[in-house]
Amino acid sequence: EIRLSLVGSEMCIRDRYLKEENIRLNALIEEKNLFSDNYHLTKILLDQKSPYLRSIVINKGFKHDIKIGSGVRSGSYFIGKVVGVNYLTSRVLLINDLNSKIPVIIEPNGTSAIVSGNGSKFYGDIEYLPEKNQVEEGHIVYTSGADGIISSGIPIGKITIINNIKYVKFFADFDQIKFVKVYFKK
Repeated sequence: EIRLSLVGSEMCIRDRYLKEENIRLNALIEEKNLFSDNYHLTKILLDQKSPYLRSIVINKGFKHDIKIGSGVRSGSYFIGKVVGVNYLTSRVLLINDLNSKIPVIIEPNGTSAIVSGNGSKFYGDIEYLPEKNQVEEGHIVYTSGADGIISSGIPIGKITIINNIKYVKFFADFDQIKFVKVYFKK
């Protein structure tokens, strides 16, 4: 009798989890229907956690028309780009990986720079800022589109200054990402 009540209790907890996940997935589907963006909603299969190297494996590949260089977002925020494609899966290099360098524009002044990953899940380095720049704490960092691959105007984070050094504080919480959007051009 005790065993049966434990099994029933576990089933209720699992049912509650599945209902909550279903609500989250339906919200993502509604969001896709609301906007005319062209993207594939994908699930993260594997998060390659390492102190400095950050990438994820997603459940879509060239069978689903995923292409190398495609921009990847979590919600509205840019988080990385596709760097490897297999038949059913793809690897995404996250913006905080040591090998990641993304051309950006910092608003409101339109200052161009590069965001480089440094392994931190919170901050990225800002490189190639003009010597006389007007970048200040709280300015917003967007993709610039200068590479011709990733669309411009995708929010990445905001400027924070630590010990007189400017960084971008990422909007995305890399520890909480379960689904991502891979964008493509029609």
